[in-house]
Amino acid sequence: MWQDIWPFAQAHHKNTKEEMNAQDYERWSAPLRAHPQATSCILATNKALTYLGYAIHPLLIALLALQGDPFLAQAVIVPAISFVAVSLFRKIRNKPRPYETLDIDPIIKKETKGKSFPSRHAFSITMIAMTWLAWCAPVGVTLLLASVTMAAVRVLGGVHYPSDVVTGMAIAVICGILGFWVL
Repeated sequence: MWQDIWPFAQAHHKNTKEEMNAQDYERWSAPLRAHPQATSCILATNKALTYLGYAIHPLLIALLALQGDPFLAQAVIVPAISFVAVSLFRKIRNKPRPYETLDIDPIIKKETKGKSFPSRHAFSITMIAMTWLAWCAPVGVTLLLASVTMAAVRVLGGVHYPSDVVTGMAIAVICGILGFWVL
């Protein structure tokens, strides 16, 4: 039953080297492809959550600056250092994307080659959520829910493996905890 709710977990528990194969992707995306409105919804959600990230972090920075809040430095430095580190790691790791290695037709069309692990979309929105969580918990929790949605969209869209998005989110949570509450 839980596989129907979160089908990516099923692939994660396989005893194979591959975490997701073409049949998994086709099974997960088939219900969406059966309804053109659903594929449009995946594309729109991907775009909307990406733009949300572009807007919501600068909004936080502006609010902190206007209020003279000492959290401003952390809100800039922790995500910036984390983003650069993730970007460098994924460039070095250069894991191919599902549409490069599997015989699939992704819902989200991209030309990008490699740099799949970890997902920078999942990392970024989760890092932004952690930053907001440290300053305004209700907004942070809402954005954490948005990050789970973004993760699902990136996998259903065929541009990331489940491990890409889970790892991106986990790195952001760890960086957020360390950067905002521990250090």
